[in-house]
Amino acid sequence: MGKKFNEKKRELMKNSEFRKEYNNLEPEFTIARVLIEARARSGLTQQEVAKRMGTTQSAVARLERGHPLPSITSLKKYASATNSKLNISLVPAN
Repeated sequence: MGKKFNEKKRELMKNSEFRKEYNNLEPEFTIARVLIEARARSGLTQQEVAKRMGTTQSAVARLERGHPLPSITSLKKYASATNSKLNISLVPAN
């Protein structure tokens, strides 16, 4: 990922249609990023999170991809498994 990804993203973001669609997906990207950060912070593997959630590693991988969007129940289980607290907020649009 790293540099090549960022370079490609920067190039694609110059296209207004791509930028609009990318920005529309921001909540999904945020969910995926926050889940992965919580797991990394807890020092757990996907398999360990899955065991704590009572599910499979592949289900955790799907949650971390953000597609399909996880349910509130799944987010609560993931938070508990990673010793985190689920916090949902709405902020004013700019």
